Amino acid sequence: MGLMFTTVIGFAVVIGLAAIFIMHFLSSVMPASDASTIDPKPETKF
Repeated sequence: MGLMFTTVIGFAVVIGLAAIFIMHFLSSVMPASDASTIDPKPETKF
């Protein structure tokens, strides 16, 4: 039973670290300031 909990928790930690790793590099490659340069905010509000 303990091995099962250890495996599940370890797997969750590995998936979490992979998600953090991917999000870190995606956020550094795609800066949020480019969004307004590529698609500026419209002047009129609908």
